[in-house]
Amino acid sequence: MKNYKLIIILILSVLFIFSCKKDNEEQMQIDNSYVPTPLAIRVPAGWPQPVIPAWNETTLEGVRLGRMLFYDPILSSNGLSCSSCHPQNQAFAVPFRVNSAGDTVSIPPLVNLAWNPDFEWLGQEPILEHVPLADFGPEFFNTNMDTLVKRIKAHQKYPQYFREAFNINDVSTLSDDELQRNIANAISQFIRTIISDGSKFDKVSRHETAFTAEEMDGASIFYTERGDCFHCHGTPLFTNNTFNNTGLDSVLTGQNLGRYLYTGITTDKGKFSAPSLRNIELTAPYMHDSRFQTLEEVVEFYNSGVHWNSPNIDPIMTKPFKEYGLLLSAVEKADLVAFLKTLTDTTLLSNPAISNPH
Repeated sequence: MKNYKLIIILILSVLFIFSCKKDNEEQMQIDNSYVPTPLAIRVPAGWPQPVIPAWNETTLEGVRLGRMLFYDPILSSNGLSCSSCHPQNQAFAVPFRVNSAGDTVSIPPLVNLAWNPDFEWLGQEPILEHVPLADFGPEFFNTNMDTLVKRIKAHQKYPQYFREAFNINDVSTLSDDELQRNIANAISQFIRTIISDGSKFDKVSRHETAFTAEEMDGASIFYTERGDCFHCHGTPLFTNNTFNNTGLDSVLTGQNLGRYLYTGITTDKGKFSAPSLRNIELTAPYMHDSRFQTLEEVVEFYNSGVHWNSPNIDPIMTKPFKEYGLLLSAVEKADLVAFLKTLTDTTLLSNPAISNPH
């Protein structure tokens, strides 16, 4: 009987030890998983809080991976990278591209997008993380996913970076869609850290310097009924994230139908997303189709070239006493351009924190 009890005790002891060992192994597996380091997006004084999706919160490791991928042609089968169309030294935008339909399309800069509620000229994409997904297609990267997986696995740093950013130990275990989404999530995290607030305008706002007399008059034109620019391009972002028809055309066809091409709503004909004017001096040519080559041409259009009979033209454009344009003098037009150039942030062009890490 005593031997029987002893055997029972031994069996229970072995089971207890095995159970503890299993728990410890599971705990070790949990402890070995990498927890990314949260990173708060820098918010300049006086700016609203950006909206970051809970399913792609910004982390140090995610931004590091996204920054590497942003500049790396490894994603493409044609030698292109995200930075090919969004180079840092051009305020993260090149002048334009010609799409598959043969239309000339202006490429907006990737600056201060953490504050955008939607993206693209028609506002057809409400989620930043979805924008990079289009790059894998034949019109941009023409990515071969099989060779991409092999290149990532053979890379000196990417296996570690994917693990630390997203707990992905082996990218070959992901489907093509899953890998593309994780890449797009990382790139979007990096893009949200591209913040421009170092222009002369910002320094004047911080009382670090002062406008010239010409720039001051240009600011007065911009912020008053003399120019009415602020209605679509208010501070601090210099876009109110609205959709407007500013009278570019009297007859609307093709891509000039604007947001209507996305919504199908008649009153959206001719409307486009109001772009930010930050770094506008660096991002010529202008408008959705790059029709104007200089800021002087843009100002002259609003001064004397608006098509007042354009369908759905914004009421701002047809205020009383503006039937014949803004009627700005040559000096006033030059002053307005001088003010617009105070929005240029030269520190953005060489900021090492967002430069090519390769």
